[in-house]
Amino acid sequence: MLCFSLTCGQVVLGQSRPATVPSVTAELKGRRVEEVRVLGNASVSTAIIRNLIRTREGDVFDPATAQEDYQRVFELRKFSNVELKVEPTSTGGVIVVFIVTEQKLVTALRFNGDSKIDTQTLKNVTEIKDGQAIDPFRIALAKQAIETLYRDKNYPFAHVEVEQEPLTQKGELVFDIVEGPRVRIRKVDFIGAKSFDKDRLKDQIKTSSWIFIFRPGKYDPEQVEEDVAALRHFYETKGFFDVRVGRKLIWSPDMTELEVDFLIDEGRRYDVARISFQGNANLGEAKLREGLKLTNGRPYDSELLDRDVRKMVKDYSPFGYIYLPSSNDEDYLRIDTKTVFLNQPGKIELVYVIHEGKPFHVGVIHVKGNYKSQDKLVLREFRDLVPGRLFDSGEMQDATDRIKSTPYFSNVTVTPIGDDPNVRDLLVEVQEARTASFNVGAGVNSNGGIGGNITYEQKNFDIANIPNDWRDILSEHAFTGAGQDFRASFEPGTIQSNATLRFSEPWLFDQPYSFSDEIYLRNRVREHYEDQRIGDRASFGKRFDYVWSALLSLRAERVKIFGIDDPKFRPVEILEAKPHSILTSVGVQVRRDTTNPGFLPYRGTVTTAGVEAYGALGGDYTFQKFTASWDGYHTLAEDLIDRRTVLGLHVNAGVITGHSVFFERFYGGGIGSLRGFVYRGVSPRGGLADDPVGGDFALTGTAEVNFPIYGENLRGVVFTDAGDVESDIRFGTIRTSVGAGVRLILPFLGQAPLAIDFAVPVTKSSQDQTQFISFSFGFTQ
Repeated sequence: MLCFSLTCGQVVLGQSRPATVPSVTAELKGRRVEEVRVLGNASVSTAIIRNLIRTREGDVFDPATAQEDYQRVFELRKFSNVELKVEPTSTGGVIVVFIVTEQKLVTALRFNGDSKIDTQTLKNVTEIKDGQAIDPFRIALAKQAIETLYRDKNYPFAHVEVEQEPLTQKGELVFDIVEGPRVRIRKVDFIGAKSFDKDRLKDQIKTSSWIFIFRPGKYDPEQVEEDVAALRHFYETKGFFDVRVGRKLIWSPDMTELEVDFLIDEGRRYDVARISFQGNANLGEAKLREGLKLTNGRPYDSELLDRDVRKMVKDYSPFGYIYLPSSNDEDYLRIDTKTVFLNQPGKIELVYVIHEGKPFHVGVIHVKGNYKSQDKLVLREFRDLVPGRLFDSGEMQDATDRIKSTPYFSNVTVTPIGDDPNVRDLLVEVQEARTASFNVGAGVNSNGGIGGNITYEQKNFDIANIPNDWRDILSEHAFTGAGQDFRASFEPGTIQSNATLRFSEPWLFDQPYSFSDEIYLRNRVREHYEDQRIGDRASFGKRFDYVWSALLSLRAERVKIFGIDDPKFRPVEILEAKPHSILTSVGVQVRRDTTNPGFLPYRGTVTTAGVEAYGALGGDYTFQKFTASWDGYHTLAEDLIDRRTVLGLHVNAGVITGHSVFFERFYGGGIGSLRGFVYRGVSPRGGLADDPVGGDFALTGTAEVNFPIYGENLRGVVFTDAGDVESDIRFGTIRTSVGAGVRLILPFLGQAPLAIDFAVPVTKSSQDQTQFISFSFGFTQ
């Protein structure tokens, strides 16, 4: 009689699935299963095993199903060996036999010496339960897991052993734990460091000292050794090629506290004595040297070197060369560097070895990984890098950066693919970001008081992506994928409250047009009255190119002025205003923007000019408002980690013609305007109490230097503000102030920073209201 079988013993090296059924069993496929037998089991009932088996008597035999049955029986974890036999019968059928060898089972699980971690937590990490087979490999993994848990809790000397006698005789698994002292790193120091401050060096390592709640001060011997290597590498990238780094551990007498000293012998820092180029046939050396950061006489720095390589890639972009650092394709552009140590002490020659390759044209652009987002969200960022055009590696990198800066994708890689001798397709692999958010929070600023915030926003909205089933409305694919923006928010506050419903389409009909519509209800407590508005604003935009754009806006509001305190003291402008009025306007704005993308502008200018005609669509008021602004940014300095010190210049001007109403005029003061003065504290005044009534002319300006303080998220500013608000086109008292402040970007607030400014007025009017501190946290005015 023929017999085909499959046997598996203990799981080794973490293997969780036994070998597949031998292919010869295919000869028995299709025969009728006459009997299914289970042999060798004593403590585990046959019913439990049969319940796992899908092969039934009377079924057609299927080797794949038998393999799955075999796997399920094996994964019951109660047998040291499982064997599957398939025996053909004389009547043309088969008998399927499962032969199990029972293993001693864990009858009890105990821990001795566990005073610092509760028993249930230890059981969870061992993943061993009563009634499972005694498996030496799984027990060894459990020991390792317990020791790792203790080390994560700052017990680096914890040790675990298993008592063998109760395990072999009674099946009792007992872990004896020696916990050792709890260790905290109290101090991390750098001995011998001269060229970099401690904060900079701490950024290179993961070992850190204990700070209550914020840092555990964990001691990990392996991590300390990795930090030694990381410090050595950091110094070498900065030109300290002879650096030596070690470490010294200083323990307290009871071994509970530790100081980790990294011992650094920096040695000499090497300078670049000369730079040379090899292989540059189509681009002259003068062009390649133009704009280099790492020049003759400067200390070696690998970050500057990488930046210079990127600059050279842009220089080669017009030639159609493909630059892909990870590729060894002989047809691609390669820029390698060699460091040659010269006979002069501390001097090196930096050699750029250039292999120019050959020109290519762009083929098809393939987008992958966008399961929710439409391809167009990626393709439109490639701008001039379209099929048929000469390849441009610099533009490819710029397109990559633009895609990363959109809210739709968290990561992107662009790879040239194909084997055509003259054309390369582009494979764009994206990782979609989370674009939907529901936030409940609060904020405070000196202009708007304390406020709450309940907001739902989908930044990758698709109004046309309606689900077929109403039950799919809450799925991640419903109303998603076209790059539109939908926002619904409610912001109750002590001074101002808002409710908003907004929709925007940045590419209307997939053309360089935009559309947005916002319905809102706003209530604002002013100095001696309340201002309530309900309205709608629709905007249509046109992008002429990547610099110039225009915007047409239509606005209609119902305005209610109520709650006027002590009317006899209030000015006539407020008293004569209608308690309920209709306000409409049509506005046109032209914008020129040459700034860099991203949160912090550091180059370029933004110029806007606009006119808004009130009453053009009817209503109770007719007048015209003209506005203009100019913002310029210039990088004053840049450190070795690309943090910039930026000079920002800002000018805002506005003029109103016709008979304006006080709640649409210009006011000055507060954060975003003239700091050092109360919000709306700079204004023409009226009435017995000299209330602000706004002006028909305003001109303000700011000069501000924004600089890094610590890391990427904390920055400082120093500034001076100047300006005036008057009832007509003239200058009265020019208000000026000087001050300083900080900007802290907190991840949970997105890119709206916590801003605190301290400003002192230098010149002011006797009626102006001053304010030393201006701040914004959680929302902006």
